Amino acid sequence: MKKLITALAGTGLLALSMAITGCGETSTVKDQTEVKTPGGTTRVTEQKTIKQTGDNPPPAGTTPPTPPKQ
Repeated sequence: MKKLITALAGTGLLALSMAITGCGETSTVKDQTEVKTPGGTTRVTEQKTIKQTGDNPPPAGTTPPTPPKQ
């Protein structure tokens, strides 16, 4: 019984670590803008994160391929 619990705990830990890391790629774009006025300086920072998983749908403008003739 103890071996079964240990095996299940190990499998659960492995599944949890894979779920946390994920299978996708992330990309971050950081844009800083500084505006100087007579009243002072304002700095605006925008950060956009793009996450892409393994699912690659076709672009919106494509048509499905024609089926082969039989």
